Amino acid sequence: MSTAFDLTGELPTGRLVIEASAGTGKTYSLSALVVRHVAELGRTPDQLLVVTYTRAAAAELRDRTRAALVAARAAFDDPAAAAASDWLQRLVTGAPDDVAQRRDRVVAAIASFDDATITTIHGFCQITLRQLGLRSGTMLDSELGDSSSQVVEEVCRDLLIAQLVENPRRLDWPTNGLTPTAVLGALTSAVKALLGNPGATPIPNPATATPGRNDPIERLARWVALVSKAAEEVGQRRRARQELGYDDLITGLHSAIDDPQHGPAVIEWLRQRYALVMVDEFQDTDPVQWQIFERPFHDRLVTVGDPKQAIYRFRGADVHAYLRATQGAATVHLATNWRSDADLVAATNALVDGVEFGHERIVGTAVAAAPTAATRALAPGHPLQMRWLRPDASLLSPTGKFSTPLGRRAIVRDLAATVVDLLSHHTITGKRGTALVRPGDIAVLVPNHSNADSVSRALARAGVPAVRTRTGSVFVTPAATEWAILLAAMERPASAPTARAAGLGVFLRRRPIDLDPNAPDAAVVLGELQRHLATWAERLTTRSFLAWYDQVRAESNLVPMLLGDPDGERRLTDLDHIAEQLAAELGATGATAPSAHRLLDRLRADASVADELGDQMRRIDSDAQAVQVTTLHSSKGLEYPVVLLPLQWQIPTDRGPSIYTNPDGDRVIDVATKQKWSGAVNEEKPAAREHYADTEAYNDRLRLLYVGLTRAEHRTVLWWAPGIDAPKSSANAVLFDRDDTGTPLNTRPTITFGQQGGPKPDKALIPNPDPAATVHRLAVLTDRSGGTIEVAECLAQTPSVLWAPAAEAGVAPVLGVAPTGGRRVADPMWRHWSFTSITKTLDVEWSLAVPSAPVTGGNDEAEVADDANDPAVVEATSNAASMPLADVVAGAEFGTLVHSVLEQVDPASATLLDDLQRTLRAQAARDGVVIDTGLVAKGLLAAVETPLGSIAEGKRLADIPTSDRLTELAFDMPLHSSGVRPTAVQIGEVLLAHLDADDPIRKYAHELAVGRFTVDLAGHLQGSIDAVLRVADDAGKYRYLLVDYKTNRLHQRGATDPLAAYHPSLLPAAMAHSDYPLQALLYSVAVHRYLRWRLGAAYVPDDHLGGVAYLFVRGMVGAATPLVEGQPHGVFSWRPPAAAIVALDRLLATGVSS
Repeated sequence: MSTAFDLTGELPTGRLVIEASAGTGKTYSLSALVVRHVAELGRTPDQLLVVTYTRAAAAELRDRTRAALVAARAAFDDPAAAAASDWLQRLVTGAPDDVAQRRDRVVAAIASFDDATITTIHGFCQITLRQLGLRSGTMLDSELGDSSSQVVEEVCRDLLIAQLVENPRRLDWPTNGLTPTAVLGALTSAVKALLGNPGATPIPNPATATPGRNDPIERLARWVALVSKAAEEVGQRRRARQELGYDDLITGLHSAIDDPQHGPAVIEWLRQRYALVMVDEFQDTDPVQWQIFERPFHDRLVTVGDPKQAIYRFRGADVHAYLRATQGAATVHLATNWRSDADLVAATNALVDGVEFGHERIVGTAVAAAPTAATRALAPGHPLQMRWLRPDASLLSPTGKFSTPLGRRAIVRDLAATVVDLLSHHTITGKRGTALVRPGDIAVLVPNHSNADSVSRALARAGVPAVRTRTGSVFVTPAATEWAILLAAMERPASAPTARAAGLGVFLRRRPIDLDPNAPDAAVVLGELQRHLATWAERLTTRSFLAWYDQVRAESNLVPMLLGDPDGERRLTDLDHIAEQLAAELGATGATAPSAHRLLDRLRADASVADELGDQMRRIDSDAQAVQVTTLHSSKGLEYPVVLLPLQWQIPTDRGPSIYTNPDGDRVIDVATKQKWSGAVNEEKPAAREHYADTEAYNDRLRLLYVGLTRAEHRTVLWWAPGIDAPKSSANAVLFDRDDTGTPLNTRPTITFGQQGGPKPDKALIPNPDPAATVHRLAVLTDRSGGTIEVAECLAQTPSVLWAPAAEAGVAPVLGVAPTGGRRVADPMWRHWSFTSITKTLDVEWSLAVPSAPVTGGNDEAEVADDANDPAVVEATSNAASMPLADVVAGAEFGTLVHSVLEQVDPASATLLDDLQRTLRAQAARDGVVIDTGLVAKGLLAAVETPLGSIAEGKRLADIPTSDRLTELAFDMPLHSSGVRPTAVQIGEVLLAHLDADDPIRKYAHELAVGRFTVDLAGHLQGSIDAVLRVADDAGKYRYLLVDYKTNRLHQRGATDPLAAYHPSLLPAAMAHSDYPLQALLYSVAVHRYLRWRLGAAYVPDDHLGGVAYLFVRGMVGAATPLVEGQPHGVFSWRPPAAAIVALDRLLATGVSS
C-alpha cells in the first residue's frame, strides 16, 4: 500500500518507487534525498547516479542538488538556517561527533561535486560506453549526431527508387491509389517508428496475414520486407559513416549488459561504480531503458515518476514498462502541492481524484495544498472555471449537426474576451503586491502546433500581445516558403516563372501588375529582376551566408517593411532564424544558391516528420510581456499563473503507424497501418488493431489533460463544446463520466470478439449530454468541489473586444534612454576578445576585421620553427631518446588535430595506443590531414607517458584519471567596459608588481608593461582551456593545474639533436615568442573564477591554484625524457603568484587592480 514520502523519516536504502503528482516538489525531494545519503551514509559524489529525461531537467537537477548541499553546509554552520526545512533540522540534530562527521561529508561532497553523474539517460549511456571502452562493443571512434532522420529519408528514397523504377505502382495498394510520393511518406513513417521503439514487434507477418480485397499477398510481403530492409540499411549506413545516434547509445549499453560473455563483468562494474541510483521521470522510459537500470541496480534503484503525466508515447516511451517495473515494489507518494493556491488545489482534486488516466493503476489522487499557499491569490472569481458552448443554431452544419470548425471559432473568440477581462479587471496578490494580471501571466495550452496560429490571431485582433513558444519547426512556416522561392530563383535566375515568383515575395516585393507577362515593359522588368537575382547568387559565393543575408536584409528594407505589419515581428523572427540555421550548416564561406536550396529542402522535409526539433523550434518573436501560446506537450514541467485550455474537447488526427500494447502486453507496431490486411487471430483483425491504437491515443489524451489541468498557480479555465468527436475526448471523460454524486465511473473503451462478424469495438465512449443535462452534470462537479469550481456558458457569437492597457487609458507613456550597460552604442573596441585576437593586434593595425571568436586548441600554434631557439646554446642530450614527432608536419591544422585527439582519448586507458591510432584515423579523415597515424600515435603515447615534473607531483598525463581531468573548459568572461578599461599594459604592470626578480616570465612582463599590445579590452573575453588537472599532493590536498598542448616545432629541421631545442631553459623564450604567457595568465583568471564558483567558501587561491604546464609534445619522449634539475624537456611549468591572478581578475572585472 502506498504511503506518503517523509523526507525526515528513515533513509530508504533498497528498491523504492516514489510516485509524484504535478507540483509536489519532485526535484526538491530528489535533491534532499541525495544530500541525506551523502551526509548520513557517506555516499560520495562519484558514487551518485541521477538520471532524468531532458538536458534542461538534468541541468536543473544538478544545480538544485548542489544548492541543497550548500544549504546543508549553511545549516551545520548556523543552526538558525536549519529551520528552513525539517530534513535539514534532522541533519544537524544528534551526537556532536555524528553531526561533525555529516558536515565533513557534505563539505567534501561540495568540493568534489563535479564527480557526480547527474545527466540524461542518453548521457549516462554515452558516459558508460566511453568508460567501458572495448568491453561495450560500440564504435568508440564514431561521431555522435542526430542525423538519423536524414539517413532514414535517404535510405527509403533509394530503396523505393530501386523498387519502383520498372513499375511505379508496384508497392501501391489498390484501395488507396497512393502516388509514389505518398508511398515514400508511409515507408519513412514506418521505418522511423520501428527504429524509435526498440524491442517492439512489427506486424503484419506475411506468412499468416491475409491482404485486403483485390490485393495480392506478394505486395504486402514486399512492403513488410522493404520496411525491414530499410531499418537494417539505416544502421549499416550510419556505421559506415561512423555516425552514432542517440538511440544507438541506448541499444549499445543494453547490448553490453545483455552480452553473454562480457555482460556479467559490465554489470559488476556498474554495481561497483554507483552506490545510489535514481531515475527521474521514470514514466517516460521504455522496456529497453528499464532493463539497463534493472539488471545492475535492481536492489538499490530509486525510481521517481508520475504515470499520470506519461505523454511521450510518440517518442517511444511506454508507460506499460513503468507499470511492470513498479509492480510489487515498495511505493511512497509525494502528497503536497507546492505550486498552486489552496482553492485551486481543491478544485483540481475535485476533477481528477479517482479518475483512471489510461489504466486501473494510474489513478488521480487528492493532494494537499502547501501550508504556506495562498487561498485565492487571483481575484475576483473562482480558481477553476468551466466554460461550455451551447449548440446554437448558428453553430450547426447544413446537415443539422454541430460544426466543429464553427465551434472552435466561437471558443477562440470567447477565449480572447476572457483574456481581455482577466487583464482589465482581475488582480494577483503575491510577491509584487497586488497588481493587475499581465499578459505574461497567462498561458494558452493547445493540443498541437496547428492550433496555435488561430489562438494568436484572435488575441492579436483583441489587442493582446501573444507569442508562440515551442510551437513547431521554423521550417514549416510561411517564412520557409519565402526562403525556398528566393533560393530557387537564385539557383535558376534565367527561369522566368521562378524569377517572377521571387519578385512577388517578401525579399523583392514587386507589384503583381509589374510582373504581368502581358504588360508593355514586361521584358525590361523581368530582365532587371533576373539580374538582381544573379547578383545576389554571385555575392553568396564570396562571403558567409549571414554576411550575405545582412546585405540582402538591408537592400530589401526588410525590417521596417515587415514591422509595419501586425504579424511582421513573427515573420521577421522566422526569416532570421532560418538564415541562422542555414548558415550553421553551410559553413563559413563558399556557399552557392543550389547548395543552400538543397539544404533548405532537406531541413523542410526533416521538419515535417520530426519529433525532436532542437534548434529548429520556432523562437519567441517578441520579448515583450505577452500571453504564451504553447502545446500541452511543451508545457510539461512548467507552471504559469493562469492557464487556459480551449480545445480539449477535440481529437487531433494521428497519421502515423499504429503503435500499441496488445492484450499479451507486447509493444506492437503496425508497419502497414493504412492497408486493409487481416491477421490470423482476432487481435490482429483490422477493427481490433484500430481499437487498440485508438485506446492508446485516448489514454494519451487523458494524461495530456491532466498535465494541462495541473500547470496553473492561481487559475485554470477549461472550455467544452459538444463536437462530433467530443464523446471520445478527454474532456468528456473527466467532466461527464460520473455518477450522480460526481464519483468517476472510469468507463473504458471496449471490444467484443463475437463468433461472427469479427471484433466489435465500442466507438462512442462518453456521449455528449444535451444542454439541460450539461448544466446538471457540471453542477454536480461544482458541489463536489466545495464551491471552488465555477460553470459559465460562452456565447456562440461573442462580441469583439479590444484591450486598453493601463498606460493607454489616459496616462501618457514616459520615454527614456535605455541603459547601455556601460558601453557606447558605436564603440569599436567593445567586442568578443580572445587570446588570438589580442595577439593579432601586434602585427596589424587594429580593426573590426581582426577575428574575435575564440579559437579552438591548435589554431594559435606557429607554422614554422622559432629559429631563435638554437640548440647549440644548451648542453647536448646525446640524442639518447628518439623523437617520433620530430619531423611530422607542423602548423595549425596539425595542432588542431592533436588537440582534438587528446581531448577524446583517455590517457589512462590500458589500450591507449590502439585508442590513439583509431581516433587519429577518424579525425584525420574528417579534417583532411595527411599524416602517418602510426608514427603520430607513438609520439602522442610518448608525450602522455612523460613525467610532468614537480608542478604535477611527478605524475604523467597517463596517471591522471578522467575524474581528475576537465577537458576543453570553455569560458566567456565579461570585461569592465565603462570608464577606465583594462589594458595589456596594466596586465604587465600587475605582473611586475608580483613576480620575483628571477621569475622566467619577468622579461615578458616588462614587454607587456611598456606597450607590446596597446588595445583597450572591453566587452567579453572568450577562450577554451585544453585541460584542467586536479592533482593531489602528499598530504592529499588538491591543486588545479592548467594544461595547454602545443605542437610547435622548436627545433631546426635536420638538426642532429632536435630534442635539445626543448631544454627547460629555452622554453621561456619560446613561450614569450608566441605570447603564450599572456594566454596562460588570461586562462588562469578563468580557472580562478571557475574554482571560486565551484568550491565556494572552501576556495583558497594560494592552495588551489596549481599553476600552468605548457606541453610541447614534440619534445616529450616518454620515460626517457631528459630531466634538468627535475624539470623534463618539453614541459614549461610556471606557478605565478596567486596574488597576481587575483589582481588580474580584479583588473579585468573593474578596470583597476587594487
